[in-house]
Amino acid sequence: MHDPHALSQNQQAQWFLHQLAPGSAAYNTGVAVRIHSAVDLPALERAVRELGRRHDMLRSVFGAQDGTPVRSVRPESSAGLTIRQIGVQGDLDAAVRASLLEPFALESGAFRFVLHSRTPEDAVLLIAGHHIATDAASDSVLLADLLDLYQRFSTDGLTGLEPLADSYDDYVIKERKLLSSPLGAVLEKYWQELCQGSTAVTLPTDRPRPARQSFTGETCRVVVPAEPTRRLTQVALESEVSPFAFLLGVFQGVLYRHTRQADFMIGCPVTTRFSSRSRSLVGNYINTIVFRARFGSDTTFRQAAVEANKQVKKAMAGLRYPFAHLARSLAATREAGQSTVYQITFNMLATAHLPTALQPVLDTTTDDRRTDYAGLRLSAFRLPQQEGQVDLGVDVLQTEDALAVDFRYDSALFERETIEQFAAHFVRAVDLATARPDGTIARARIWGRTEARTAARAR
Repeated sequence: MHDPHALSQNQQAQWFLHQLAPGSAAYNTGVAVRIHSAVDLPALERAVRELGRRHDMLRSVFGAQDGTPVRSVRPESSAGLTIRQIGVQGDLDAAVRASLLEPFALESGAFRFVLHSRTPEDAVLLIAGHHIATDAASDSVLLADLLDLYQRFSTDGLTGLEPLADSYDDYVIKERKLLSSPLGAVLEKYWQELCQGSTAVTLPTDRPRPARQSFTGETCRVVVPAEPTRRLTQVALESEVSPFAFLLGVFQGVLYRHTRQADFMIGCPVTTRFSSRSRSLVGNYINTIVFRARFGSDTTFRQAAVEANKQVKKAMAGLRYPFAHLARSLAATREAGQSTVYQITFNMLATAHLPTALQPVLDTTTDDRRTDYAGLRLSAFRLPQQEGQVDLGVDVLQTEDALAVDFRYDSALFERETIEQFAAHFVRAVDLATARPDGTIARARIWGRTEARTAARAR
């Protein structure tokens, strides 16, 4: 390999997981947009090539050198534009999903660009990458830059964008300095003490946990109606917590009701882009922070939200400490790539950092809103992804008048009906919590009457 670059802690963990299941697509991530107008194919192909010159992660390959995983940057990107004609009767959803789920051979590259075309004015453009090299924010950066380059090349043929001042290597260097600093020792101690005496929350499974994690999954989406969504903002304000903290407390309360675990931990993926300059870069800028929940028989929704808010504030102060290193320092056993610190994650996604004109394109809660951008007629395209990484990963997407919630679950452990039921309980709990925040979680009627009678008979 040429000019090896060191990996971040999270990249090292991704390499380890890839070695466990090289044929898995659990860590494939991406973004897709529907195109409702004619595409200038030469301009798009040129834009993809120029994008590879701008972002060295697109030219990166991954391998091991003397037993250590490293990144090497090649002169040219191997990720050119692939065009797949699926015909007017073709299933766009199936075709795009199949392209996303193709495993990556990281030794050859970690990205692909695919245009799925039904007709000259009906297509879906997919940007897919492996999580070792990208994240959700990076996918958005790539989409914005690609469309900007496409517009330049399809109009007056101008050259590419300005060179980037920073690189992902800067992030790796800063991370290493933190780990060897006094602050790193302080943060490690904080996370160790937080995790001490607790364990990951685990939902009852429909099937026995396999000896090796399957890394396969599916997604169930539900929508929190407009009225409880509207109340959420007001109740969170009255409780002096953020809407995210309030939803986190409610979610933890539902887990408490399902598992009867009074003390448990869950994870939350967060961005580690700390500077405005890093927002234009592509790479894995993701860390996981841990929230610890404690419940009693008299805990109310508001109390859970207040405690969650405290946890969020403390965690934000320590989010620079890489979880992958924490897991090793805790001597956490990883059987088949699993962490004993958490098996369930909860997150709230936002698109505020995106160009205003692109935000409708990335709002996957609706597919009937079209916008003109870069000389193309575009709309959002929903792309379920990263399924099977953990037992259950929950992502909340906030829209103008509702909340869409994706429940990404390990299909080797759970039946879809089980996750649909759990999702319905969360929606019901949000309704109850925003209407009566001082209600006791242990006595909240998050089960429907029929479900409650069935559960009572089972006991």
